[in-house]
Amino acid sequence: MSTRRSDLFLRRCRIRFSSYAADIRAATAVEFGLLLPVYFLLVFGIFEVGLALLFSLNLAMAANAGGEFLRKAAASQTTVTEAEFRRVIASNFLLGTTDEDMKITLVPIPDADFTAVPLTFPVENKFQTPDRSAGQYLLALGFNWRFILPTTRLLIPGGGKQPQLQNVSLAITAVRVTE
Repeated sequence: MSTRRSDLFLRRCRIRFSSYAADIRAATAVEFGLLLPVYFLLVFGIFEVGLALLFSLNLAMAANAGGEFLRKAAASQTTVTEAEFRRVIASNFLLGTTDEDMKITLVPIPDADFTAVPLTFPVENKFQTPDRSAGQYLLALGFNWRFILPTTRLLIPGGGKQPQLQNVSLAITAVRVTE
């Protein structure tokens, strides 16, 4: 008797819910609602990663321009001030920069020993005026940029609470020749 009741109950449930299972009018809306956030993350993520790569390439070009400026100043034996150096780097960068968003570190490399260079990440404003005693300098640029998506922070290395696009390059101003 109990099996007959359970069969009867299942048959009634199947009859009632079969109309809901056969109705597919809202299936498109449900799929759209489930996939729309993923689609937006992909579109904005691709856009933002493209911008980050563009700014990173532009940061490398600005570092090259800064190194070229240092080499020309060393060849003409003129002194380089922090304001001039910042102006040269800012003029070769895509966006307008200030002291707060563009961090520039220029430190000498003592005796070509890279491990002795006091470089911290995220990059901070630290400028040591180039002189004749050191021929190699480490130039580090950091651009503080607020990302739109939190997932981009996983792809771009940064430090601390503020994400930062970074470029570290070697600026050789003079070659010391010993015989």
